[in-house]
Amino acid sequence: MRRLLADARIRLGACVLAMAAAAGLGIVTQAKEPVTRAEGVEEPARAVVNRTALSCPALAGGGKLSSVVNAVAPALPEGTPTAAGNATPLTIAPLPETADPTGSLLVRGKIASSAPATKPAPLMIRGVGPLAAGTVGTSTTTSVEGVNQGMASTPCQVPGSDFWFVGASGASDRRDVLVLTNLDSINAEVNVTVYARTGPQDLPQARGIVVPARGTADLYLNLIARNLRDIALHVESTGGRVAPALRSNATEAGSEPAGVDWLNPSAPPANKVFVPAAAPGAGLRILSVANPTDLQASASLTVHGPNGPFKPAGLETVQIPAGSVKTFRLDPVLHGDPSAVTVTSDQPVTASMRMVDATGSDFASIGSAEALTGPAYLVLPAHQQPAMLQVTAPGKTGSVKVELRDVAGRVLDTRALDVIAGATTQIPLKAQPRPTYLMVEQTRGTVVAGVTLMPAAKPDEDDVAQVAAWPLNTSLVFRAQLGAEPDVRAALR
Repeated sequence: MRRLLADARIRLGACVLAMAAAAGLGIVTQAKEPVTRAEGVEEPARAVVNRTALSCPALAGGGKLSSVVNAVAPALPEGTPTAAGNATPLTIAPLPETADPTGSLLVRGKIASSAPATKPAPLMIRGVGPLAAGTVGTSTTTSVEGVNQGMASTPCQVPGSDFWFVGASGASDRRDVLVLTNLDSINAEVNVTVYARTGPQDLPQARGIVVPARGTADLYLNLIARNLRDIALHVESTGGRVAPALRSNATEAGSEPAGVDWLNPSAPPANKVFVPAAAPGAGLRILSVANPTDLQASASLTVHGPNGPFKPAGLETVQIPAGSVKTFRLDPVLHGDPSAVTVTSDQPVTASMRMVDATGSDFASIGSAEALTGPAYLVLPAHQQPAMLQVTAPGKTGSVKVELRDVAGRVLDTRALDVIAGATTQIPLKAQPRPTYLMVEQTRGTVVAGVTLMPAAKPDEDDVAQVAAWPLNTSLVFRAQLGAEPDVRAALR
C-alpha cells in the first residue's frame, strides 16, 4: 500500500476521487456554468404573483376634504411571468366583506380610481389572477380647510408582520396615530415597541393590541407616549398580518393647523441605511435616526447632493445612545438642494427625513429605503406643481431607466441615464391634472430613489399647499429569492 501511495499518479487520482465524493461526482465531471452578474447589479429573480392584497389608509374626518385611491397593474418588462388564466378584475373596496367595490382594475397598464369620497374610509385592493403581479396603489386626501388642510398621500401597504417608523411624536403640537389594518378574516395581535430620546419606553398599552378581522385599530401616541417628542416605533405582529400606517396632524401656536401626512415606513435597522429624496427648496429638513440596540451607536452622516457626496461639518461622527432616537437639522447644510443621506453606524440603525415647506403650512416624511434591485412602480395622484424624481447612487456610478405613463397607459416620458457616484440626480415630472404612474429600474450599481412634491416658490393666495414624498421600492415581482450559485469548477483549477 505504501508503494501505491508513493506513486504520484495514484495520489493525484485519490485527490480527484475525494473531491468528487465531497462535491458530488456529477458536478465534478460536468460542472454547471455559474450564475454570474455584472458588478454592482443584482439580477432580479422573477416570482409568479397570482394574488394581491393592499391596504390603503384614510384620514380621520375633519374639514372639507376629498379622498381617492389610484391603482394600476403596471406594464411589466417583456418575459415577466404572470399567473395563468383570464385577467380577472381586481377590486378597490371597503374592508367589510359585504361592501360594494368603489373601483376596479380591468386592464393591465390602465389606472383605475375609487370614487372620490368626502367621508374617507380605509380601502383595500384585492384580487387573484394575472393582474395581481406588480399591482400598486396610492391613497391621497386633499383638503382646503381645517385640521386636514393640505395633501396627505401614501402608497398602499402590503400586509406583513414587522415594520419600523421613525420621526413620530407624542408632543402637544402633534396628533400622531398608528392605524393598524387587518385585511384577513381572522383577528391579528400586535406589539409596538417605542423608542424615544430618553431610551426605550415601557408602555403596556402598546402590547397585545387586537386588530379585528377586516377591521382597524388605532393607537394614539399623545395618549400612550404623552410629551415624548421624536420617537420610533417597531410594529410586530404576534399573530396574523397587519398593514400599519402612521397618520400625523401638526399644529402651531396652540391650534393653528400646520399640515397633515402619513409617515412612510423605514427600512429595518442596518449598519448602513439610505434616506432618499430630501426635497429641494426652502424649509426645514430634519433627519431622525433611531438606535434600537442595547449599545451606543457611533454613526457618520454623508450627504449626497447634486454635485457629489460630503460630510456635513460637525456631523462627521455622531453618538446615538442605546435604545434612543436623535435628530439632526440638515436644511442649513443642504442649501435647498435635492439630496439623500447615508447613515453608516457600528450598530444597526434606521432613519427618516421630515420635510416642511417654506411657509410651514404642510410637511411630508420619507423613511430610509433599501437599494433598488429591479423595477419599482409608483402611482402619482394628480398634482398642480411639478413633482421631482430624485435618484441617488450612494456608492459607485449607477444607472436607471425611467418611464412615466398616463392614466390610459400611454408613455409620456422615457429616458435612461447615469447617476454620478455619490450624487443625486433630479428629474422633473410635469404637473398633471390626472393620475400617472412611474417605473424606475436600476440597471447598474447601487441606487435609491423617491419622488417629492413641494409648493410653488410664489403660490397664489388660494393655493392649497401640496407637500408629499413617495418612496420607490422594488416590486414584489422582482424581489430576489435566491443568491447566485457558486462556481464549483474553481476547486478543480
